[in-house]
Amino acid sequence: MRFTGKHTVSTALLACIVSSACLQDASRRPPAPLATRPPPRAAFTEAVGLYDHGALDAARPLFRALLDSYPALEDYHLAYLAAIEDRTGHPQEASGFDDRLLAIHPASVWVPTALARRARTALELGDPRAEELAEQARDAADQDANARGIALSVQAALRATTRPREAYELYQTVRRGGGEPARLAREACTQLESTHPEILADPTLLLTEGRLLATEGRFELAVGRLAAAVAGSEGDERAEALRALAKTYQQAGRLEEAIASYRTAIATEPTTGMARFELASLLWNRDRDAEARTLFTQILAQTPPHPKCDTARYALARIAEQEGRTDEAVAQFRRLADDGGDGDLAREARWRLAWMPYRRGDLVAAGEAFVTLGAGSAKDRVASLYWRGRILARRGLAGESQELFAAVLSETPDGYYADLAEQQLASPLPPLAAPTPLEITPPPSLAIHDYHWSRSRELSAVAMNGAAARELAALMRELPDGGEHEPFLLEAYSDVEAHERALRLAQRLEPGTLSSSTLDAYLYPRAYWSRVTAAADTEHLDPYVVLALMRQESLFDPDAVSPAGAYGLMQLLVSTASRVSARPVEQAALFDPTTNIGLGTRYLRQLLDRYQGNLAKALAAYNGGEDAVEKWERRAPGGATDEFVETISYRETRHYVKQVLGNYRRYRRLYGGPGEQRALDQADALAGDEGDKPSAATVFPASPPNPPFDINTTTSPDVA
Repeated sequence: MRFTGKHTVSTALLACIVSSACLQDASRRPPAPLATRPPPRAAFTEAVGLYDHGALDAARPLFRALLDSYPALEDYHLAYLAAIEDRTGHPQEASGFDDRLLAIHPASVWVPTALARRARTALELGDPRAEELAEQARDAADQDANARGIALSVQAALRATTRPREAYELYQTVRRGGGEPARLAREACTQLESTHPEILADPTLLLTEGRLLATEGRFELAVGRLAAAVAGSEGDERAEALRALAKTYQQAGRLEEAIASYRTAIATEPTTGMARFELASLLWNRDRDAEARTLFTQILAQTPPHPKCDTARYALARIAEQEGRTDEAVAQFRRLADDGGDGDLAREARWRLAWMPYRRGDLVAAGEAFVTLGAGSAKDRVASLYWRGRILARRGLAGESQELFAAVLSETPDGYYADLAEQQLASPLPPLAAPTPLEITPPPSLAIHDYHWSRSRELSAVAMNGAAARELAALMRELPDGGEHEPFLLEAYSDVEAHERALRLAQRLEPGTLSSSTLDAYLYPRAYWSRVTAAADTEHLDPYVVLALMRQESLFDPDAVSPAGAYGLMQLLVSTASRVSARPVEQAALFDPTTNIGLGTRYLRQLLDRYQGNLAKALAAYNGGEDAVEKWERRAPGGATDEFVETISYRETRHYVKQVLGNYRRYRRLYGGPGEQRALDQADALAGDEGDKPSAATVFPASPPNPPFDINTTTSPDVA
């Protein structure tokens, strides 16, 4: 069924409900007289708004009244009331509401939070059940990182006096989870170090702590802890600590100290250790090729073979290629290509064997190599067809080249190479059928799982889409994979603007479950459409470029966080966002869709201006960095854009550019090109009118499929 009405994303899901530091007190206003109270849904919305703004005394009587007048969301009223009593210093009253929730609503999504809060209250009151409650909270909190962090912190606090090492390790576990519990756990670790200094004499704990501090960006403290771990360790443990210290120096921009630490580690660890490889990679990424070549050569000479010997061989081939030693490069690439099957390095080697003769103008040899490339891996067949077509066109064999370009379009009509082939043919394919969202009736299986389903509908009706998506996720966990409910839940997720969840579900459906045009409505949604179009208009961008980039960066998850520290829909670093906005931007602001889209589109506009409107170069800079693009431009001066893309030496960035441009093509074919209004009615029916919706993040953090590439932490065997 197509659900009626569109609702805002809630800012009121209490992701940190158990922490007194979650929300700041704001202006308070008294509750309305009982005779003038609004209907239950409106009263609930008002109560949540008061809670959001810190007006807890005003929210309390509204939630109490709702226990009688609005039973459909009783567990939510109890959860809010428990949080209010907890934050206003009434732990026993909070426990009373939590106990009611646990007794009456054992299936509620608030059970982990209630158990965690009960455990913390028991700890504060000296209740011997604290350990038992904390263990129950841990068991229930597999989908609730915040509640799990609180439960672990309770268990750590119970051990702090008699088992400080165990407590310290538990707090370290909490810190890996992030959020408010992680901040409180950092403070607890500092306190334990003060009261139990013997902890800092343990090299294993020091190593773990140093790594944690580095991930938290506290590099100076991390260096101190890791240096102490080095001093207190021997053998392999010392080498491991030296490597961790070297990586931290590198993250802190202290390159020579990083190199020195790696060299010390090389003298300590066994020949199969990783310090030599990591140092070689670091030097290569800093264009110190001669030093890198020596180390990579030593790795190849090791017996037994080093775990990274193939990567070292690839690096040596690339260095030889850059230095003009073509025969040596070809020999190394050919050995990788012959021995590596369909692995990434083997495919990359076959690509270089074709690309090298193409770049030096030996078109016959390049054509033969591209034939080998296509035969070696189905993944490279389309790229092979396209470049064979380009070679034939350059040789004046227009008819044969056109046949190959047509074959590209036939095999993959919506990919990156299809767009290039279509430009060569100058005869565009017809547009795709317009995306059509599902029009179905809830399946019978939902009748016996009504608890979460009914709450998702009710929360959607009161404009709490994030909470509604949370209920749908709980419902999904109760249902078997592959049932009749899955297509229906696609539309349910879309209806509450959980586009990332709908997309992930659509990706895992069995082939043939839905028609292509129906599936496209969820695989390529016009997510956050009013915000995207507003920002795109401001920055003079095609909104479908923005959607294509956003899809690749975050799968439309507003809470996405990458390992490199990029946030939100368009995966912005705090430093980049602050530079683009010309003022400091807080990390939390980047989870706001409107803010993130506005800054992301402005950054993309700046990159397009820098590269004279060249979208491929702008995307390469967005992902791989502007300094890297400068190097790639120098290696392909004045070349065509398709040649520039293939010159990108970061595999991650090259893939990223092709994926975004492929997404862009798909969006244009589905919805029409810039300025076109094809399928507008269908698209509006899918995306809804979001223009009056406040922006807020949902509550389910996730990592993007292709996070922005960090040149300093590359795992690619390539350099810029």
